[in-house]
Amino acid sequence: MNDAVARALILFDDYVDLPAAERKRALAALAAREPELHAALCALLDADARHDDDHLLDRSPAQVLAGKRGDADESEAEQDERADVRLGTRLGPWRIDRVIGHGGMGTVYEAHRDDGEYQQRVALKCIRTELATPQLQAAFRDERNLLARLDHAGIAALVDGGVDEDGHPWFAMRFVDGIALDAWCDHRRASVRERVGLLIQVCEALAYAHAQGIVHRDIKPSNLLVTQDGRVQLVDFGISSYFTAQEAAPREQIAITPDYAAPEAREYGAHGPATDLYALGVLTYRLLCAQWPAPLHSLRNLIPIAASGEPVPMDRLLDDRDNATDTTGDSADLIARQRGAADASALRRQLAGDLTAIALKAVATRPQDRYPSVNEFADDLRRWCEHRPVSVNPGHWLSRARKWHRRSPAAALLAAALVLALCATLGVSLWQQRRAAREAQATHTVGNLFATTLGTATLSGLGSSRFSSRTLLEKTEHELQRLPLDEQPGLHARSLATLARGYAIIGDYRNAERLAVQAQRVLGSAEDEYSFVAATRVAMLNTQNHHAQAERSAREQLERLGEREDRPAQLARVTFGAELAKAQWNMGDTLTALDTADKLLRRTRDLRPVDTDLLAQVLILRAGFLTRLFRFAAAEADTREAIALIRRTNPVLADDALELLVWIHGRRRSPIEHALAQQLLRGREASLGPTHPVTARARVLLALSEYPRADSPQKIKQALDAITAAYGREHPDYGWALSVSSWAIARDPRENVRLLREAVAILERNQGPLGPLALSAKGNLGKDLLQLPDAYRTAADIAEGIALLEKIIDDKRRIGVPAPGDRINLIQALLRYGGETQLDQAARLIEESTADARLYYAKGDIPPAQAEFYRNVLRFRRDDQPLADRGFAELAQTELARTGAGAADQAKYDRNRRAHSIMAAQALVYRALYALQTCRREQARSLLDQAQQLAETASPADAGLIGVVREYREQTRRNLPLDALAPNLFANHLSIEQTNRRAQACAAGSG
Repeated sequence: MNDAVARALILFDDYVDLPAAERKRALAALAAREPELHAALCALLDADARHDDDHLLDRSPAQVLAGKRGDADESEAEQDERADVRLGTRLGPWRIDRVIGHGGMGTVYEAHRDDGEYQQRVALKCIRTELATPQLQAAFRDERNLLARLDHAGIAALVDGGVDEDGHPWFAMRFVDGIALDAWCDHRRASVRERVGLLIQVCEALAYAHAQGIVHRDIKPSNLLVTQDGRVQLVDFGISSYFTAQEAAPREQIAITPDYAAPEAREYGAHGPATDLYALGVLTYRLLCAQWPAPLHSLRNLIPIAASGEPVPMDRLLDDRDNATDTTGDSADLIARQRGAADASALRRQLAGDLTAIALKAVATRPQDRYPSVNEFADDLRRWCEHRPVSVNPGHWLSRARKWHRRSPAAALLAAALVLALCATLGVSLWQQRRAAREAQATHTVGNLFATTLGTATLSGLGSSRFSSRTLLEKTEHELQRLPLDEQPGLHARSLATLARGYAIIGDYRNAERLAVQAQRVLGSAEDEYSFVAATRVAMLNTQNHHAQAERSAREQLERLGEREDRPAQLARVTFGAELAKAQWNMGDTLTALDTADKLLRRTRDLRPVDTDLLAQVLILRAGFLTRLFRFAAAEADTREAIALIRRTNPVLADDALELLVWIHGRRRSPIEHALAQQLLRGREASLGPTHPVTARARVLLALSEYPRADSPQKIKQALDAITAAYGREHPDYGWALSVSSWAIARDPRENVRLLREAVAILERNQGPLGPLALSAKGNLGKDLLQLPDAYRTAADIAEGIALLEKIIDDKRRIGVPAPGDRINLIQALLRYGGETQLDQAARLIEESTADARLYYAKGDIPPAQAEFYRNVLRFRRDDQPLADRGFAELAQTELARTGAGAADQAKYDRNRRAHSIMAAQALVYRALYALQTCRREQARSLLDQAQQLAETASPADAGLIGVVREYREQTRRNLPLDALAPNLFANHLSIEQTNRRAQACAAGSG
């Protein structure tokens, strides 16, 4: 029930008994003066006239009004649903788009600038045509004139105004894209401190209006909109008015919101700064404790102006013994949790004392007992935020000293020293000792909590053990919220930031972000030791792919450090420099990121004393960049230095470096890759345990080092299950593990493709399409699409695989990352499946691969041999068999020298040796094809014998290659044409057809 309806109910008895002519005159006068009240009163009178049998007085007033308001609401809803006549039309330069809402005087629309000059959105207010009386138009113009006087960032300012074709006034205000203050706070679960900060913003805007001689008269949450960036905007000055210091006479009752109205406004219609201040006080109660200052009158739904009792302190309203609830029935504990407190008791402790005293003074029943101005109310709120004594509750000397110490620890220590020197009082010394003891006890308590739940030394962010259990994180957070840490904001904020990092590790970025923001809020103006809280916030931005914002924030933090050279500043520069480098890399500015890492490493080496853990982390960061740039020698040097630095002191971090070393040797298909992967798995099991998700990642890396063998698919599935249990299926670790192990766990090649698509989708959602893991997974998908067996492969698979590899190569080129592996796979596809028109593209890619080999690989690495192999395949395709044969002969000889001697089981896990053996076998097969074409069948058989021996030595898993070579041997021995379908592993069917034709010509010639 709004105010007009309530007042109509009061006036009903007076009007219903009037003679018809007198009632008509009275209603006409009322319509001119107060149209909304006139409409509500007419609704009651009409209802009385229509109900002869069921008379109005036979029903309760609430039933009558409920029915009438229901009709009104339905009517308004129907009006919104119908096409408003103004929609789509123009007023001045503004095109009206949609209805935002209806008010007592007018309708508010969203509109946009439509004259081609510039783009802007506004909230455009028009007078309601059916209510366009002279008095209402005058009131409407008053609102516009008042807004024209206001120019404040927290007030939706006037943009434009005019008169429509019917002579009715309109005006446009700045469009505020926000939601009501209370809804914004509850949705964000804003803490008490954050809510107070928003109240201070409201005070600043309102104090400005008061300074211009304007009172708002309708302060409530729906007239205070909060934007995305947390800025409060004061709107709707529809019933605002001027005031003067001399004005004290009661005013005519207006359409106020009763629950937020001061007693003098409800009873006498008075208005002034004191009534706005009272509404602010009520708002403070609603935001901080979700209660009204006093229990609402039992008849307030029928008589809004009914008086309530005396205001009750906020902390008493939350007393558990009273089973406090808000108007929606929410429990006190739920209210507390919505404000970031563990329970009602914790919230009551925050509100007790200064905050309660501030709010209580704002809602004093008598205006003279309230704050003299909104500014003084805001000053006390600021003092509370800054841990200063407030004017309304100065407290005793000990509480003032405690607040002073919290905001100015250095000054406090100096003052304490002077007092000791001058007075030598035992009392002050004893107080300092007790306070220091409390701080030490709090630190010890938090340390014990983290040690027992998350592992040792996690408050530094460089713990010797990692945590991954969501249950442990939630338990730790619950216990932390219960600790009395109000007097240790630095410790409290650092603890929250550590929890945020923990949630980020398990992929729960929503809770990580929530805790990072809470940590920044709790810290307030306290010292951020080593910038740990700020660094956590920047790290969260990088983790969630907000890299541009992370870069800006990191640079801002570095600029704030200025020329400071103290130890905390030096460490902070390294921390923010690392986040800056990550942001640069992920935005595709790879060489700049590497340069940042180089400078960062020099700075870290210069630290005295040396921080070995920090130095190792920077080495690992740079090594990761170097690895992705295929600068393997420099990357390996960095990882081995990091391992040597911290192997004894921080085995978990040392294994992080070892994991990167496994990656480096995997890229090179080095013969020591498998041994390094085994060492990594043993280390992870020793430090983290066999079920830890990071241990599971090491197990997947070991399986990858055995590719294409799959000795134990069950172990790989168990590793994926461990990662899923800890992180869920949306974590990048799961996406990566799936992308590199799908070949081992898939039931068939088509399922392998399906799993790879799933991995790509996960990684693109987490990292974006240009993330390093996402690009790698897409490369695997493209390769496996092209290598599908005949029974599964379609023309669409070939087209998709080629297009995907071309896109990846182009993407990597744009961000400055080499793509030698993707290029080799594309060359292979073009030579296998491409027609003559695609050979030029293959030739260009082969030249690029040869350049890659010189730039990125060492002697004995596989990629240089692959580039040379495909150069000779291209010669074979272009009918230059003699030159190709000489090239294959040289290549086979070189590769055979690198395979060495030994049984097959010795090469079981040596990917490098296996790759060299396969390369030599393929070169020998091509030589055999040329021998068949030149009528040297016996030589062809000998070459195929060597090729089969090499294929079998490489690995039984290469059954496809073994099968093809055996079939060629048998067909050659029996003088049969070679099978054109078999060579899909390495040769184009055109090469086989050509070989068959020439071999048949040899047979015909000999006959």
